[in-house]
Amino acid sequence: MISQYEGTKLIESEFPQLTNLYKRSSLTTDINKAVQRLLDFSREAVLDYNLNLSRKCFSLAKYLYNQGDMIIRNAIEKSFIFSFSTFFQQDEMEKKRLQFFIPDDFYNIYLKELNHLPKPEKIVEVPDSECLTDITVRLATCEDARYAKIITDEMESSARTRGCGISKRSPAAIIKKMKEGKAVIALTSKNEWVGFSYIEVWQNREFVSNSGLIVSPEFRKCGVAKAIKEKIFDLSRQRFPNAKVFSITTGLAVMKMNTELGFETVTFNEITKEKKFWEGCKSCVNYQTLKSKDCKNCFCTAMLFTPENVKIKEN
Repeated sequence: MISQYEGTKLIESEFPQLTNLYKRSSLTTDINKAVQRLLDFSREAVLDYNLNLSRKCFSLAKYLYNQGDMIIRNAIEKSFIFSFSTFFQQDEMEKKRLQFFIPDDFYNIYLKELNHLPKPEKIVEVPDSECLTDITVRLATCEDARYAKIITDEMESSARTRGCGISKRSPAAIIKKMKEGKAVIALTSKNEWVGFSYIEVWQNREFVSNSGLIVSPEFRKCGVAKAIKEKIFDLSRQRFPNAKVFSITTGLAVMKMNTELGFETVTFNEITKEKKFWEGCKSCVNYQTLKSKDCKNCFCTAMLFTPENVKIKEN
């Protein structure tokens, strides 16, 4: 049976980023605090539609619940309420999203504990349109080069927080995309950086990838990512109308946006086979898994937009 001390050490070893997030307070002295932070982290993964990270969080929580002592079990049961009760203050879609991410046995524990709480008041969300009134999403130019370092720093920081890796970009590479007219940027009326994405061309214009989608933490959850995604997709179609547009991601939010634009889920064999693209995954924590499967499968989902399919539907 896992003791409280062993439980906190296990959480620290599996998720060292939690120690970085809470530098002033160690996890090793309080199992309740350690479990709470683990489940808070899993909540952020759910909110970010990060299926890979959320599964890793819940897998550890489930192991602790099944193998831990009574204090650990009680800590996990109570922490679920503090971390996830806000999902039940919202609509049915949010409840279904939570149910999708949480393992069935944990979801039943969550519902049992939830019955002991007073019925929460419904949260009134701010419409996306109100968030976007001060934001412009446009084609990036060489004059936007001053934002390149901010963009690459946020890309790296976001990947580290999610516990997964992305292809690292340098400020010079971002500036190059801006000069080539292959990037989209979002700014406020005061010229504060909000978000960014770019396109890359593969196999002699046979494929185009929509890549590097990132939004500043201050402007997330209000529709900015969707606006950038639509803009970068339109740019891809305008610049390379005959190319197949693809995207690989672990995020359900991106998958949903892609689906609305006409993308379909495909195998890795149906997107570019250019080695340079897959070499860009070397900085990802899952690269060895990708390499062991000869770049034919990994934790990411590949999605593809095929222009010919649209023409067939239109006819």
